[in-house]
Amino acid sequence: MSAVLHPPVDPTTRRRRRLRLATALASLHVRTVLVPETSIRRRQRVQVCGAARILTALGVRVRVVGPRTAWPRHRPCRLVVADDAGWLATMALITTVPRTIEGWEEACSRALPGVGRRLVADRGAADAVACPVAFRYRTDGGLLDRPPRTLAEIVATRGLVVEVHLLPALDLSADLPRAALAPAAA
Repeated sequence: MSAVLHPPVDPTTRRRRRLRLATALASLHVRTVLVPETSIRRRQRVQVCGAARILTALGVRVRVVGPRTAWPRHRPCRLVVADDAGWLATMALITTVPRTIEGWEEACSRALPGVGRRLVADRGAADAVACPVAFRYRTDGGLLDRPPRTLAEIVATRGLVVEVHLLPALDLSADLPRAALAPAAA
């Protein structure tokens, strides 16, 4: 199914969503300016809450589908996300994946330019595990064949849900072929 096949929301709802988005972006900017550069946890909280407010303003819900086996807590994790993950998927990722995972800050700086600054250096641990993430998009009418990419499409889509699928972790210390990571991220 395509996003075009579903009935879009009415013009009043579109205007309301755009107005709420403007409010959320202004609020995010003010909060970013007020938080000191040295306050890493507060800045991360502003980023997560800002992304959540933006998604809410656009009428987007996020659903997390966890892996059968939880990602390890005793080893560093490195996010593996497809390069074609759009802005909407990255915003959903910011709100769902723990901030301690390597790659989270990169996602922030990609989705929230000027707000998502590099806060700490990469750990780059040798014993890290790959934590792949995949995305699906649904509406009230079913699964979408492609994600809405423009703001106009996002604002007009009725009942949009971004599903964040946290896939099972892959051990990077084992000699896995690079192709093993590609399907997990797609």
